[in-house]
Amino acid sequence: MAAVMNVVKRSLSVSISRGQDADGNPVSKSYTYSNVKPDAEPDKLLATGKALGGLFDNEITGLTVIERATLSEE
Repeated sequence: MAAVMNVVKRSLSVSISRGQDADGNPVSKSYTYSNVKPDAEPDKLLATGKALGGLFDNEITGLTVIERATLSEE
């Protein structure tokens, strides 16, 4: 039997640069946006993440999609 994964929940996390700490290591802050459509296309997720990141003064350091899915057998 083959396993089937069904995405039931998706979130988008946008990481923003906050400069450097006392040791010179990069510091960032992440903002997570819930209730993203489970079937949202990657291109639209990227565009949305860039648009949300554009609302901040600092640069985007990363965009991450977090998924919760169910597993079942066919």
